[in-house]
Amino acid sequence: MTRDEALSVLGLKSGATRDEVRLAYRELAQMLHPDKFGSNKRLRERAEQQMRAINEARDVLLKEARPSSGARRGSGRAASSGYAAGSPEAIAFEARSRANAAETARLSVVAQLRTMRERRRAMLGMAAVAALVSLVTMRMRGTLGMLAFSISSMLVLWGVVDAVILSSQVDALKKRSVELLRTRDAARRIAEEAAGL
Repeated sequence: MTRDEALSVLGLKSGATRDEVRLAYRELAQMLHPDKFGSNKRLRERAEQQMRAINEARDVLLKEARPSSGARRGSGRAASSGYAAGSPEAIAFEARSRANAAETARLSVVAQLRTMRERRRAMLGMAAVAALVSLVTMRMRGTLGMLAFSISSMLVLWGVVDAVILSSQVDALKKRSVELLRTRDAARRIAEEAAGL
């Protein structure tokens, strides 16, 4: 993975500090963790692949990232921003980081959602064509007719079943996208309020 790809995966701009990389990683890992899709095996597997990419991106960026600017005046999460713990600046920094991670996660989920919808549409199209072939070959006699009818019937069944499975994945991704959108908006409001203090 290149540096630019790693920055894109974590939703960071070039010149990000080590602390910004760590904070972006932590927030994104929480939002895209496979446990968020625990009930759906296929989505969980995709989330595990994403986590591997997020981990790799973090490792690439931490090897090259410049140290954070500013002295640490606090401890824990607020210290990573270089601001005093609990200060409006530290709150605004963390809220902006959370909003950025939520938007990065949401874009990832939306890309998966688009892929699932396209795949579902393709499966339904295949099932429709196979149903048409099945209707045409139903009247044919002989081995070739029976073989064509059997294959097209199986394709209809496969297409419909896969489309139904994909529909449940689409619904889960839509729900997750809305949750991430709410998280992003809430974090942006907190950042604006903290910046106004």
